[in-house]
Amino acid sequence: MISIADMMHPECIKLELKQKKKKKVIREMVEVLAAAKIIEDTDVLVKKLLERENNASTGIGYGIALPHAFTDHVKETVIAFGRSSSGIAFDAIDNRPVHLIFLIVGPASSTGEHLKLLSKLSRLLNDKPFREKLLEVENTEEILNMFREEEEEE
Repeated sequence: MISIADMMHPECIKLELKQKKKKKVIREMVEVLAAAKIIEDTDVLVKKLLERENNASTGIGYGIALPHAFTDHVKETVIAFGRSSSGIAFDAIDNRPVHLIFLIVGPASSTGEHLKLLSKLSRLLNDKPFREKLLEVENTEEILNMFREEEEEE
């Protein structure tokens, strides 16, 4: 069973993103992964993520974006989470600012796991009270606990 909480390391959670535009936010999120020593070559990953965004925005609406990419520079799938209280221009399908970003990176061999993870994350984020609580919690442990609790109920 795929666990979102297990793939989201505390050091990969940024409670307030500094950047306000999609490209810069993606770089900021990739730099979070680099600071956590999960990836080394930030430029390659940023390029892959932006190529994916050029095909279709991963801004899925309701203030959420799920940028994702495959790279052989990681051994296992990992999620970085970033939050923006003011919102980010992300070309979301509903044309509204994005406040919650889940950057998902996995090895090319994890396609099936990756799709299940996107589906599970989308299902959890479809719950408005859950999204609202994600915007309010004040520390990384609370965020991880929210996902643990929701996943236990599934």
